[in-house]
Amino acid sequence: MRWPSRCSFVVLAATLMSSGVAASARAGAATHVVVKGDSLWKLAEAHGCTVAQLRKANDMAREDALVLGTEIKLPSCAGSKLLEHVVVKGDSLEAIAAHYSTTVAALREHNKLDSNVIRVGQHLRIPITASAAGVRSGQSHGKVDDGRLEAPTQLPHSAAYYRRRLPRTYASEHLVKHTVRVVEAVRKHRPGVHRLAIGDLSAEQGGPLTGHRTHQSGRDIDLGFYFVDAPASYPSEFVPATRDNLDADATWELLEGFVRLADQPGGVALVYLDYEIQRLLYAAARRDGWTVEQLAEVFEYPDGRGADGRVVRHLWNHHDHLHVRFACPPADANCR
Repeated sequence: MRWPSRCSFVVLAATLMSSGVAASARAGAATHVVVKGDSLWKLAEAHGCTVAQLRKANDMAREDALVLGTEIKLPSCAGSKLLEHVVVKGDSLEAIAAHYSTTVAALREHNKLDSNVIRVGQHLRIPITASAAGVRSGQSHGKVDDGRLEAPTQLPHSAAYYRRRLPRTYASEHLVKHTVRVVEAVRKHRPGVHRLAIGDLSAEQGGPLTGHRTHQSGRDIDLGFYFVDAPASYPSEFVPATRDNLDADATWELLEGFVRLADQPGGVALVYLDYEIQRLLYAAARRDGWTVEQLAEVFEYPDGRGADGRVVRHLWNHHDHLHVRFACPPADANCR
């Protein structure tokens, strides 16, 4: 999926094809046999297409779903898969290189730069490596509901957010690095927002966590919302969102940052959010320039709870926070 651009966000469009993908060239076009876990969005992202292009190539209406075992056409689409950073005020090549665990020399080579001078709004290609994508193996063991953490990474202090329970601020490194980037990007773009409440990640060694069935292997994190005016008990406590108190535009920008990480190596696997709050953020996303077609791959709203293949899914008791789950790092045999 080609998401609308946002200059304050790191746009991560590097993807791995989902397991089981078996595409073969046939008369100049490729085909794919649908397997469990496939969605039009995943296939579009993996092949540099849009969902609209896939639907058109296969004569599919918007309501048509993928059927296991059927063969679909993969059109030849013009699209690149790269890790991209859009320069914002205060950036330098040195800072960007440090942020992505690369070098100034590599950035200059990949972007054909004659000097270290960069400008606001400039798009820079980042050398794609596991460290650049924030992916580290060997920390998350087992499943999110039956697992543990090894050599955990703690979510650091930040003026952009408030950690509600310090003993529960441990996770895998890729979750921590991506979360910090997304939240601080919102704060940078919207300097007037209040501190964001960060709920539970995992315990230092992972394992069962009171109040949760999951959060055991360092791949889950709970985050509060942005409000028009911060409630008195916030950010020390989560607060339910309503049409009147929610800063839907700022909260959508937060969610958007995680959505843009979906289906990249070690990126976001899913987000749990109450269906009625999805309704409010859907409207904000439309105001932000996202099309109905693009959002059909993001929210269950307005297609109903349980709509297939969406990043954001309804779960009861998630009317006061986002529950973001990250995927296992690539080829991590200990992570399930």
